[in-house]
Amino acid sequence: MIRNTFIILLCGILFACNQSPKNNSTAGQSADTGKVQQPLLNDSVAPSPASTDTGKIKTTTTQLIVPGRSIGNIQLGEDVANVSATLGRPDSSDAGMGSSLMVWFARHNPKGYRISVFAHRNMGAKDEIISRIQKILITSPGFKTADGMGVGSPETDIKKSYDLKPTSDYKNKDGKVQVYTDLDKGISFEIDASNKCVGIVVHKPHDTAVAYLNMH
Repeated sequence: MIRNTFIILLCGILFACNQSPKNNSTAGQSADTGKVQQPLLNDSVAPSPASTDTGKIKTTTTQLIVPGRSIGNIQLGEDVANVSATLGRPDSSDAGMGSSLMVWFARHNPKGYRISVFAHRNMGAKDEIISRIQKILITSPGFKTADGMGVGSPETDIKKSYDLKPTSDYKNKDGKVQVYTDLDKGISFEIDASNKCVGIVVHKPHDTAVAYLNMH
C-alpha cells in the first residue's frame, strides 16, 4: 500500500515538472514593439471604411480626419507625450528651439505608412513644459474625412469639398508632390504626379506658419 502511494506521488511530481510554463511574452512586450501593433500603425493602419447603401462613408472615430482638429485619436493641442505613450518610441525624431518632429512607421518599416507629428513648447508660458501638437501628417488610406476624402482620392474630388491653394512642394521617388492647403478649414492634401492624394495634414485654421511647415 505504501509502495503504491509512493509511486502515485512520484508520477504526479514528474508530470508537474514536465509542464511548459504559459507564454507571457505578450504581457512583457516593450512599448516600441508591442504598442505599434495597434490599428494606428498596422500595415493597413485602419480597416477600410464600410460603405452604406447610399454610398456614403461610414467612418469610426479612430479612422476619422477632422480638419483643424484631429486625425484618429491624435488631437491638435494635446501633449505629444500622449502619442508616444500610445505608439511607443518614434522611429525618428528631431528637436530644437522648443520644437520637435516625431515619425512613426508601420511596423518600423520606412517603406510603410507613416505618422508624423510636429509639436512645440510655448516658451515662457506657465505650461512651457508641455510640448503641444501643432501638425499631424498621415499617409495611410485607412483614414477618411467625413466626406470620404483620404489618401488615394483624386485631386478633382478633393477640390469639390475644399478651397485649396498651393503652399509648398517636395519630391518623392515618383517625382514632385504638390501640397495644397485649405487654410479656413485647417487641412492640407499632398498630391503626386498622378493627381492623387498621397498624404494628409491637419493643422489649426489660418495658422500659416505651421501650415507651410515642411514635414518631409
